[in-house]
Amino acid sequence: MLICAAAVLETEVQASDLDVNFLYQQNSDLYGTPIEVEPASLWGQFQTAFDRRATSINNDRFQPYNFSNVNGLWTGQDFNDIRNYDTIVARHAFADSFRTSARDTLLTLDLPVLSWIRQQHGFFARLLWNSLDNSDEESVSPLDPSYRSMEYSWWKTQLEEGHLRYGVRPFRTDPYAYVGGRIKDMAHVLFLWDARYYFKNFGDHCFELTLSAPITTSISIELGTSYQFGQHASEKKAVLKLLKTFKSGGIFNAGIEMRDRPALVAGITLPWG
Repeated sequence: MLICAAAVLETEVQASDLDVNFLYQQNSDLYGTPIEVEPASLWGQFQTAFDRRATSINNDRFQPYNFSNVNGLWTGQDFNDIRNYDTIVARHAFADSFRTSARDTLLTLDLPVLSWIRQQHGFFARLLWNSLDNSDEESVSPLDPSYRSMEYSWWKTQLEEGHLRYGVRPFRTDPYAYVGGRIKDMAHVLFLWDARYYFKNFGDHCFELTLSAPITTSISIELGTSYQFGQHASEKKAVLKLLKTFKSGGIFNAGIEMRDRPALVAGITLPWG
């Protein structure tokens, strides 16, 4: 469904209680990475990609209050998961780093099939390429009120480039189709958006929509919503986030998860130095 909608958009383009938690963390990515000569060997390219990905993924996974980590552990019945929190998070971070690094390395190879896809400009060629590329899009978490550096990087790319991007993520435990882009009024960007469709449990349909609106050059507001229906009871969720960037490179974020018992997360991310 989302892919069909993306095809149409591509055609047009071408034509009660409150839990409060305050965070503090440091992030070396905010300074950017120095320009280095890309290694020639395949293993060297993988190492470079892994070093870059592992830094961002570990920063996001090990931040003081990551809702996706905590919610995932508390929904289980084995309290050993809570005691082994660091080990479990590290395992997931390594798996994510390895998977995305291998994908990045693969896409740099001069394989005939990849060269052919790069040269094509049709809808299906872009669908295939975007399904392999744009791994930062997977970091978009509409229902997580905490800050993620990779998600911030994705929105920044969308703000600067503004391309309509669409694809499918079949090689996941929760496969989905996505489409996203930006909406402009003359030279002013109104908002960025990312929509997903999941088919769960062979009978449940889940739609997610994330909107990011740049209020000023340093302040943005994000709204994430989710609606699931099908064989099981329907579910509605929403998260609202505020981000403020500083000239020093720091980022302040505040997010609220709207539910029966709302949760507020506020924090600041500072560069190393």
